[in-house]
Amino acid sequence: MDMESGQVVKSLAGRDKGKLYLIVGFVEGNRVLLADGRCRTVNSPKKKNLKHLQPYRCVFPEIKERIRQGNLNDNAVRNILNILLSAENTKDYSRCLRTSSPDGC
Repeated sequence: MDMESGQVVKSLAGRDKGKLYLIVGFVEGNRVLLADGRCRTVNSPKKKNLKHLQPYRCVFPEIKERIRQGNLNDNAVRNILNILLSAENTKDYSRCLRTSSPDGC
């Protein structure tokens, strides 16, 4: 699955294993810039290898547009991730939170 700006991902490796992030950009090779709005802000995103991430089907068009315009803030990132975390913690899995399978379903 191709990843894009505004997509939610989960870290699979490193000290941040299991943590949700939002893709805010791409850098050389197969690395992305990630923000969580707290420790990793939009102004100081984390660089992470694509193979260490599990993509979710969630792509937020309004966030993607704010990234493109350059006016994304940490509060918006925190709000999106808090909504997803609360849904995940209550086992209220929506289609958005399911990870994509290799066959794209």
